[in-house]
This record gives sequence, structure tokens and C-alpha cells, in this order.
Amino acid sequence: MRSLGVLTVVLVLLVISGCGVVDPARPTAQPDTEVFGNLLDVERSPDAPDSWIVRVQVGAPRSVRAADEDSGKPTPLVEKTLEATVTVGTDSVVFVDDRPGLLDDIDSGTEIVVLPVLGTSEMYGSNDLRLEASMVMDFATYRRWRLPKLDSESDVEVADPALINSAGLEIAPVPVAGGTVLYFSARLRRPATEDDSWHGSLREGFAMPEPGVAVVERSFRSKLTAEGWTAPELVRFPELDEAGQVRVTWVKGDETICLVTVSTPGEAPWIGRATRSGVNRRWSSPQRIEVLGVDARDGVYLTGSKSMIVFATVRAGATQSDLFLYDPKVEDTPAALEAPIFTAGNEWNPRTGPEGELLFNRADRQLFLKDGQVRALRLPGPHRIPITQAATTDDGRWLFFCMPKFRMPEMDEDIFVASLTEDFKLGEPVPVDEWRP
Repeated sequence: MRSLGVLTVVLVLLVISGCGVVDPARPTAQPDTEVFGNLLDVERSPDAPDSWIVRVQVGAPRSVRAADEDSGKPTPLVEKTLEATVTVGTDSVVFVDDRPGLLDDIDSGTEIVVLPVLGTSEMYGSNDLRLEASMVMDFATYRRWRLPKLDSESDVEVADPALINSAGLEIAPVPVAGGTVLYFSARLRRPATEDDSWHGSLREGFAMPEPGVAVVERSFRSKLTAEGWTAPELVRFPELDEAGQVRVTWVKGDETICLVTVSTPGEAPWIGRATRSGVNRRWSSPQRIEVLGVDARDGVYLTGSKSMIVFATVRAGATQSDLFLYDPKVEDTPAALEAPIFTAGNEWNPRTGPEGELLFNRADRQLFLKDGQVRALRLPGPHRIPITQAATTDDGRWLFFCMPKFRMPEMDEDIFVASLTEDFKLGEPVPVDEWRP
């Protein structure tokens, strides 16, 4: 867990940087660390219409000062005149009250935290800190994420196995039948502190994890009816009860064929193909697709194909995931997808759209390939909203995806739905349990 001492060091650095005689016209580089303080005001940038200028009175949050004083290590006071001028642009992430928000949603005087873009922190003179923001959030949200021991406001957590979303992780949505059938994966979220407990719904196939035992991930199926979503049912496969991960990543429209990622403790993940004779029949045991090789995951058939599979893999010697394509008509073995998809970044979670589009993630960015161009997939709003693991419905009208709540030691991921246009413009996000087409 992030210690209070780290926060103290950040403030000490700001105090030191704000002292001494310096040339106010010549900036000096500063450590790119979180900036804590109170919001003074927000205004549009006169130089860039899509950017905002945020002024912050730098200082330690009240709860941190109180905790440090109780521990006998009081936080050093920051000079009252030390202010930060922060540029917030369209690529910045803004979180308010635990969800994506607007700068206008934060009242003047509110304690906030700014995470800087690397290489942008500079001090002008002795009391003018300037930087660009990669993320801005109110301190209450930051505290739940990085300082859970200080978070006295317990979440009202959802732990109803009859619902899809919970306080655990609901990930990898696979919509079928226009989105009225949903396959998704889920697992419990780990405790943040020694006094904390596991989070999420204790679904069928789950057991409360024992110390030293990895938490299991399983796939579930739910159907949208006139009364709402049915209670998620475990997707069962023979001979996989001991697997650590069983994740359905692609399902044929009639639900008689699926691709599954399977991993067992101590072994690399592999992709299997399972079948059944009808929607009310049992799935077969997934047959491993050996040609995809060691460490293969998140496989999907290309749109309209019965043989070409795109999947993610971490090949020998690599440190990040890349996307590979297996086309038996071209090569005997899979080959890495070329630029602009292949980069030095971490590409993962491929999905295909109804017109042959390829959706995938690069780090925490949701991208899509259409007409030979890779573009970002963004929700409406002036700032970037983190979304991942997007999948379209077969008619291309809806997009299912994941959005996080920032938590320690891992994100609380939930599934959302938004309308989707032909040119991949998104509507407002709706939690999947509340969505009705």
C-alpha cells in the first residue's frame, strides 16, 4: 500500500523547490509527482479552446496531516503562496465522486490531487509550479484508490449474484443476439488492507480464496428479458474445475461454438474451442488449438471467418502483449499483426466488429481499426474517460465495455453499454444492469 511517507516526501520536495533565489523567467524542472492542494479556480485556456487552466493552492490534505500527527511525524507545511497552474486537456482524465466527471463538478476549495504528464512539471520563480495533468481527481476519490487506510467512508458495495456488476471485477463482455445475451467474466477483488475483505459477488463456481491461493476467474451468461437481466449462470465446461481462469472470448450467434481462454496454476494460458448442439445443451470440453502456440489468450474469429483467429500473446523474450493472426490459408503458424496495430506498446483484448473492424486495447486506451486507420474510441465529454475491453453487438448498434473505479490494489471493473454509430461515435454510458435497448 502507498505509505503516508511518500506523500510527505512529495510535499518536502515542493517546499524545497519553492525556496531560494531563482530566476523567475527561467523554469526549473521538478519531479513529476502528485500535487495535492485545494482548488482555487478553473478557466478556459486563452491559448487552447479545448484546454482548461486549473489553479491549486498546494498543501497536504487534512486527513493526511491528522494521520501524520497521530504517528508523530507531522507533515511539513507548504508555503502559503505556493500555487500550481495546471493545464487540463482533452487527453486528461477527470474523476469526481468516484466516477468520470467535469472540472465544473468540483467546487472551489475542494481538496484535489493532480497526477502530472511526465516531463511537464516546472517551477517558475519560487512559488509558481506549472504542469500538465494526466489525471485530476477529488481527494476523496484518490484516498479510496491510494490511501485506503485513511478512507473512513466505506463503500456501499454491490454483492448481489443476481446482478451482473458488483464490487468485484466484471470484465471481457461478449454480447450476442444484438446484446440481449451477454457472456462475461468475473472474479473477486483482492483486499486493500490487512483488515479488509474480498470484494464482489460470491457467484456460482467461486469460493472465498484461501491465503496463498490464486483467485479464480469464471465466465457467466445472462439474458435480457422483459423483467430485466436473468441472474448470471456459470458457463460450465467439463474438466476445468481446477483451472484458475476460464474466460469465454467469442461466441457464435447461435451459441453453439465458443472460444475460451484457459489457464491453470504454473502454466501459460491457452485457447480452446468448445461446441454444443443447442443453446440449452451442455458445452463440450474445450479442445486446445495447438497451432496458436504457448501463451495464447483472448481469441476471436475474424468476422465471417471459420478459421482465421486473432489473439493476444506474450511471446518468448517479450515483456508485453502483442496481437497475432492465425490464417491457415497463408501461414502454418500465427504471425504478428503489422503496423499500425503492432507497436512497442501493450496490445490486448482483440474483438471484431460487424463490418470487419478490429477493436483492441493499447495499455489503457481503447482503439479500433477501420478502413486501415487506427483511432481512439471515446465517450462523449471534454476529457478522456478510461474504457477498455470493448465489444460491439452483431448489428453494430451497441458497444459493451468496461469502466473502472480506482481502488487498491486493483481496479473495480464494471460493464457499461453505449449506443454506437456507423462512424464509431458513442452515446452516453449506461451500467449494463440498467440498460434496455
